[in-house]
Amino acid sequence: MNFTSLPNAIILNLFEYFSLIELFQYFSGLNSRLNKLLYQEFQKFHLDLRSLSKRKVNEIYENYIPSIINQIISIHLSNDYETPQQIQSFMSRDDYKLHQFLHLQSISISNLRCKQTLDKIITECSNFPYLTHLTLTACTIEMSDSDKQHFFNQIWSLSKLKYCHTDIDSHTKSYSSSSPVISKSLKYLIIPNNIFSLSKFADLYQHTPNLRHLSTWFVVEYNELQILNPMYSITQLNITFHGLGNMLEHLLQNLPNLYQLKCDLNVYINGNEWEDIIKKSLPKLKMFQVKMRYTPSNNENKENQLNEIVDSYRTNFWINEHQWFIRCHWYTIDQNEQFNFIDVFTVPYAFDSFWEDNICLLAKSTALYDKNYLQCPCVKTLNYGSSSFTDPIRSRLRFNNLQHLSVSLPFNERFFFIVSRFDRLRSLFVYTEENKNLNNIQFQLQLILDQAPRLYSLEFSTWARSDSEAPLTGLRSDSVRRLDLIRFYFNGQIYHFDEKECIQLSHSPLGIQCEVLLITVKNRKNILHLINNMKNLRSLYVHSIDHYWPENGSVSSAMDGLVQWLYEQLPSTSTVTKSQTDSFGIHIWIR
Repeated sequence: MNFTSLPNAIILNLFEYFSLIELFQYFSGLNSRLNKLLYQEFQKFHLDLRSLSKRKVNEIYENYIPSIINQIISIHLSNDYETPQQIQSFMSRDDYKLHQFLHLQSISISNLRCKQTLDKIITECSNFPYLTHLTLTACTIEMSDSDKQHFFNQIWSLSKLKYCHTDIDSHTKSYSSSSPVISKSLKYLIIPNNIFSLSKFADLYQHTPNLRHLSTWFVVEYNELQILNPMYSITQLNITFHGLGNMLEHLLQNLPNLYQLKCDLNVYINGNEWEDIIKKSLPKLKMFQVKMRYTPSNNENKENQLNEIVDSYRTNFWINEHQWFIRCHWYTIDQNEQFNFIDVFTVPYAFDSFWEDNICLLAKSTALYDKNYLQCPCVKTLNYGSSSFTDPIRSRLRFNNLQHLSVSLPFNERFFFIVSRFDRLRSLFVYTEENKNLNNIQFQLQLILDQAPRLYSLEFSTWARSDSEAPLTGLRSDSVRRLDLIRFYFNGQIYHFDEKECIQLSHSPLGIQCEVLLITVKNRKNILHLINNMKNLRSLYVHSIDHYWPENGSVSSAMDGLVQWLYEQLPSTSTVTKSQTDSFGIHIWIR
């Protein structure tokens, strides 16, 4: 069937699977019918400017947005290494302003560092009558308690907002209590960088009476005596909790409609205690996922102590009624076993990262067929250190759904059994360790690259080779477009690329296809060489060693001079800015 013979409704549905720029590239101007569907009928444009070249972003600004501004329902902006200063660039447009996107339903901002820009965005949000989703991630903005209170007041005043994710490192972790503003629309709240006490949680719920899902961090002092009232609307709770078990129990006693509970605890609650809490207070609970880490009172009779743990989770309630199973690991940080801790967690492992480099001495499980529960499909981020999976216990774990992998080279022969699939891997961080045979590391790294068709970012840290061969030599990957060499230590020293090495990098297979580069170079001329010779490079974040110790003046003035010099050398379409978090960093959005 010919595409143009499809009914309008089907074509409009198909449009939803294309990005904004793809829609105009593929369908604009083909015929009057498609033009009408695109410019008048289609009402679900998503303006996602992340990970785009400066040229494409400017093309969208000038050619597309003005004609569809009332059809855009979501905006995604980022100031990360890929698109530095993109948010400020968008907000400073003269031909249209943020408040003109009147049909906006969702706005997502990431990597913002400027409080004034954040204030402006949140203020503009009050102009969007259909806004239901607000996401702020990986932002670092210094705020006082009064600033935070004003910030949350503005969000709670958005009358249609249902979903709010605010991941802002404000240097003051404590949640600031709301004002009399009450949000009856807000149902999903994710605030990982704010700490709640029981009293502040009570205040939050008082001002968010229809809250269903909460994901956050609790720190409850042992002497806190806050009386909580039942919170009937909350059905999903995902928390990190630091405090005594009876404080957690008091919290859960007031969530009678809880359907899903996921918690990371620094305290141990045995199976009998959990069973009592759930039976008395959580009658509707269907999904129970927990991880508890604690220090045992002594290091004697490890077998007996773990048996006591698993026995408390072997009752009919756990095994037959709910089929909730747990596993416990006894860890030590060294061979002398001077410091020990125990992890108790439900299986399959339900948390998104596994970052454990200590020695596992003993493990127990309530799962009859434990092999079935050694799969870790929820883990998206894994650190595979040289000693991470050498013991016979953790070497049986399987991670087949990873998106981010940190791996020490050379890895042992168990690596490809523990991580057998790389088809979803997006970023890879590699490093070497001392006192290892390093002759095979280039080959091992290439083996991973060959099995990772979606790998986008490759980052190097410490690297050591007896033959001084740089890590990029000969490496190939069809998918890698981002190289991070900014924290690269080579044979024990901060590595900087001189003119010869910049030439080698620009001619290497990975360098030729690189679009985003983070690197340390010897001097400012090396920066120009990279920009002029890496034809696919669109964004560069760079340190120049010559500017670490300026002969005259401060580092700040030296960096100002470097920015000015780069502006004089580069096309006027390029953007050059100093990093707001790194005294030596320069962002260049090239093309």
